[in-house]
Amino acid sequence: MENWNGTLHDSVAMANGIRYRSAMKDSSWWQMSLAIAAVTLADRQKRRRFINGLLAFIVGYCVLGTWPLDSWLSQGAWRMVLFWGFLGVLCIFLMLFGLFDALAVIAEERKKAGLDHPPKEEESSQD
Repeated sequence: MENWNGTLHDSVAMANGIRYRSAMKDSSWWQMSLAIAAVTLADRQKRRRFINGLLAFIVGYCVLGTWPLDSWLSQGAWRMVLFWGFLGVLCIFLMLFGLFDALAVIAEERKKAGLDHPPKEEESSQD
């Protein structure tokens, strides 16, 4: 298990361009999760792959609740509420992630077009 953690730290450190230090090995899972999220959120293709995977999971989850688990879910109100409530949370997460992706794409395209910093207005000579 220790080799796997070290490999994961190495790959995230290289992906982020961070010089590998011994402190990186001692980082918590929370810090590691943040580093992986930063790598995923920074790349448009990885964001889109995550969105597509989440969408496929949501469709599969919905199909599972509609047909195979229908009789089991209808046996109790809490089962139904928890199952479909979790689906609702996933859908909200997908919409928020899609909004983040759209805003990130707008920022990336503005940066490409050189609109990152608007030109400063010159002072008028009519003072």
